[in-house]
Amino acid sequence: MKYIMTDNPKEQDLNVIINNLIEYNLSQIELKEVKPLAIFVNDEAGNNIGGISAETHGNWLEISLLWVDENLRGQKIGSKLLIDAESEAIKRGCKYSFLDTFSFQARDFYVKLGYKEVFTLEEYPLTSKRHYFVKQLTENE
Repeated sequence: MKYIMTDNPKEQDLNVIINNLIEYNLSQIELKEVKPLAIFVNDEAGNNIGGISAETHGNWLEISLLWVDENLRGQKIGSKLLIDAESEAIKRGCKYSFLDTFSFQARDFYVKLGYKEVFTLEEYPLTSKRHYFVKQLTENE
């Protein structure tokens, strides 16, 4: 066996790891469909001024990105994006939502919208924190 360390991995080598891990993971879980979910906000000129990117998988919504143009923050655009994504996730059968944010981003925003912090990475990467949140979207049966 030969171990190779690099700070410049080839995409094809990374794809081998990713594809094999996905194949294994999918063989172990009951719901295999991961479905993308994105909502974009455009201004009158058609410029993108905000959006959310997520995936639904089984009974979970996993939010990866939420952004609103800095000049438009405080106008409930982010809240609407998040609520609309959660509503669509519920239609898809999701009961929970998961996301993470940095301490310099939107921690209080998510708390205000019902997210509960479940884990924090301290000193990430050095002076910030990375907060992980979950929210129950529907009542458990």
